Amino acid sequence: MVNRPGCVLVLACAALAASARPTLAQQTLNLSVGYVMVPAADRGDTDILLIEHADLAFNVKDFNGPTLGGEWLVPIGSHFEAGAGLSFFRRTVPTTHVRTAPDGSAIGRELHLRQLPIALTVRMLPLGQSYSVQPYFGGGVAVVNWRFSDSGDFVGPDRTIAREQYEASANAVGPMMLLGLRIAGETIAYGFEGRFQSARGSFGPVFARLQNPELDLGNWTMQFTTGLRFGE
Repeated sequence: MVNRPGCVLVLACAALAASARPTLAQQTLNLSVGYVMVPAADRGDTDILLIEHADLAFNVKDFNGPTLGGEWLVPIGSHFEAGAGLSFFRRTVPTTHVRTAPDGSAIGRELHLRQLPIALTVRMLPLGQSYSVQPYFGGGVAVVNWRFSDSGDFVGPDRTIAREQYEASANAVGPMMLLGLRIAGETIAYGFEGRFQSARGSFGPVFARLQNPELDLGNWTMQFTTGLRFGE
């Protein structure tokens, strides 16, 4: 049995769709601004953030931060779209070692993460492109160009301290899912979208004195979009 709030929501969506002004299927060039949320749960034992967390004072959520992006959308019929987009995310997290130096001072380190995902997506518009109000969902693949660095004071087994810097970069590939809603006019569209990206980076056999570390590049992104529409 459908509850009252569910009925109200369904009726409201139906009324909105029925009263919306029809619009043409057009290409769209989107610009987006959003917020990336890096999950702390379900990270593998070899994940570098989980390993570093044992010795350094920081939280994985410290890597949450703003992101900017752009995307080109091309209609495929009236109910589908293909998209190609690029976004940029960078975060530097200052931290300290759980130990202190022999003189009692803090041992400082910086962790730096940058991601540059290229997303190739296909989305479905249940109401089609014939209405201004356009909910959609879809998925695709993300090619993530990433860079991670660990720099500062490293503590040796005998408690000697050495200033070192390590950096690694590579590309990782993984799936992406998205869900959103936009209001499309003749020349301008705006909306809200949520995305989930999954990928994993590898550092090789040794990085920052660690053996075979990996990096979970998965994250959630919530973003606002503004699009320029053109063509037919």
